[in-house]
Amino acid sequence: MRAFRLANRAMARQRIHSIYALARRRGEKRPLKDYDERKNRSWRPFQLAFVLLSIPSLSDPLHKDRTRPIEAYADLIWFPTGGGKTEAYLGVAAFTMFIRRLQGNLGGYDSSRGLAVIMRYTLRLLTLQQFQRATALICAMEVLRREALDRGDESPGTSPFTIGLWVGNRVTPGTTEDSHRAIKDFRDPSKWNAGSSSPAQLTSCPWCGTEVDPGKDIEVDKALLRTSIFCGNRRCEFSRGRSSDQAHPGIPAVVVDEEIYHRPPSMMIATVDKFAMMAWRCETRTLFGIATSECPRHGLLWPEASCTGNHRADKKHGLPKTKVEKISPIRPPDLIIQDEFHLISGPLGTMVGLYETAVDELCTWKLDDQEITPKTVASTATVRKAGAQVHNVFMRRVSIFPPHGLDIEDNFFSVQRSIADRPGRRYLGVCSPGSSRPAMLIRVYTAFLTAAQALFDRFGQAADPYLTMVGYFNSLRELGGMKRLAEDDVQTRSYRVQMSLVDRPGLAQRSVYNIKELTSRVSSQDIPKYLDQLEVKFNASYDSEKEAYVTRWDENEMRAIDVLLATNMLSVGVDVNRLGLMAVNGQPKGTAEYIQATSRVGRQFPGLVCSVLTWARPRDLSHYETFEHYHATFYKHVEAQSVTPFSPRAMDRGLTGTMLSILRLENDLFNPNKGASELDETDGEEIEKVIDVVSDRAWRIKGTDTKGTDTKDLAIQELKERIDEWAKEASVGGRILAYE
Repeated sequence: MRAFRLANRAMARQRIHSIYALARRRGEKRPLKDYDERKNRSWRPFQLAFVLLSIPSLSDPLHKDRTRPIEAYADLIWFPTGGGKTEAYLGVAAFTMFIRRLQGNLGGYDSSRGLAVIMRYTLRLLTLQQFQRATALICAMEVLRREALDRGDESPGTSPFTIGLWVGNRVTPGTTEDSHRAIKDFRDPSKWNAGSSSPAQLTSCPWCGTEVDPGKDIEVDKALLRTSIFCGNRRCEFSRGRSSDQAHPGIPAVVVDEEIYHRPPSMMIATVDKFAMMAWRCETRTLFGIATSECPRHGLLWPEASCTGNHRADKKHGLPKTKVEKISPIRPPDLIIQDEFHLISGPLGTMVGLYETAVDELCTWKLDDQEITPKTVASTATVRKAGAQVHNVFMRRVSIFPPHGLDIEDNFFSVQRSIADRPGRRYLGVCSPGSSRPAMLIRVYTAFLTAAQALFDRFGQAADPYLTMVGYFNSLRELGGMKRLAEDDVQTRSYRVQMSLVDRPGLAQRSVYNIKELTSRVSSQDIPKYLDQLEVKFNASYDSEKEAYVTRWDENEMRAIDVLLATNMLSVGVDVNRLGLMAVNGQPKGTAEYIQATSRVGRQFPGLVCSVLTWARPRDLSHYETFEHYHATFYKHVEAQSVTPFSPRAMDRGLTGTMLSILRLENDLFNPNKGASELDETDGEEIEKVIDVVSDRAWRIKGTDTKGTDTKDLAIQELKERIDEWAKEASVGGRILAYE
């Protein structure tokens, strides 16, 4: 019960401080106590029910969901976009981290530190935004832990709660030296490269909303291998003055790969493709608690670590002499969260399912002679044939939450309401035979922008959701063409609409200044800034001379975005509640993508989505002809996803990486780069274990294919061929075989 109470308090503070930080980023000056209202720290019924449902399997490692692969369930949160799925699994994550520390060292494993929760995403934009939200939770947990220590209560742990961002090195630095170089270059504008990796992944403090200045608020300590991100607000708990004496000073976030390996965070947010690095990076073993020694200065060690743990006293930095220490094994992760599960499909999903064999094995530990595996949670708003997809990726049965009721309009946790009771989204289809696509788009954009301006002139701040126009495109080529038109034709027409106001009284002259795009072409440093800009409202002040509301921006003030052009990067995870207007250029390839993309608008206010369909495209024309019926039933048109991790072609591409991930990370002999030459030195038990683990999973997932081929025999054959080839290379004299 205590772990649940702590998790509940942490989530309450996370919600209040997230709302407060958002208001601060928007320029509002209200104090924190104004946001401490019951509605801001209350659970929705399905969120609370899901947390309670997860407690048995997370509090008892011997629960069947953790010990019996055939009977284990993966919980799938299936709820409409904007319904609060993120808070549901963040609550479960908070409970997991607290209960792990309160349980103590089960089975001889150290539970006071180490990675407890892995949250995985597929897109960098989604990862970066969720990192901000999850960091607010970790801040709340860390404040609660410090308050307990001040009372003399060490049960929540003496090690700080931290969160790590484990993504590609084009986004975050791989080493502390890279981090130091990035901050040094940032302070010198002549050297700064916006496309390079940077530790500045938090644009503002998640706890109080104060802007983080990378040149002043990020400090790199190469002697301790630590990058600290401080809040610039001196009154904040995570400012330099109030947290410098902590084990992890500043905001409890780690964004450098090397530092994540030495000091694994309590929670880690990662992209799924990063796990392919397990076969290439021997140091990733520490993420799964596999370590036997530790440096008091730098953290966990591995066989090929540059640090030996033995250091002389460093008078310059005030560091004492240290000796390497032997440690107990650390408990592996207890919870794996896969957000936007519908994206784990096709070739990506197939490789994820294959590498999941290694992740499952590396997360397994023993208690009372039973093998304990992590609890798995997934979430999505659009999925079909979820049972097969969960089985192929996680080798578990699926439990959909909330369960289907007798009435599709009421499953107890969600009720379908009429538009009159609660505004939703209105879909509008536009198709103009004989007109070109650019001509249609120009007129639609002009009409929406100028109509929104007319509403703003009359009602002021209430019209803010419709002042930022979102344009959704299926390809970069079409988006690039529209960006040029938005900067030229749309801008000119919006400004000159005053001349036609006699015929169109619902329109008003609009100056379109701020046009941004959210695509793969945008650098990782600019993405968080654009997300912050999307939160900025159009401030309204009444001009008595014009008899209308106007917006005036200060010279250094962050301007709101007039037009945002985006590709499928926008379709998942962009939770900006103020958006209310979208134009979709052509019908997206999949119904799931269409639902996800259009759900970015109309979350708190009535939303309008205009689908601009081209008459020359048969598919667009077909959707236009059945527009009303399709939109009334589009959830049933969601496509089933294909995941085939143990198909012959998938094993050709990914079986070697899966095998090496297990071998390298579990065994000291094979762990170093030159460990590849040690194959002849082993007694073969490790090899046989890997073959059994992989082939057994292949059989459980696929069994026998349509041609009658036994998948287990095929997996064994493929693995033995690779091992024979490896042994042949390792036996060649006069050279040393390495992984890379």
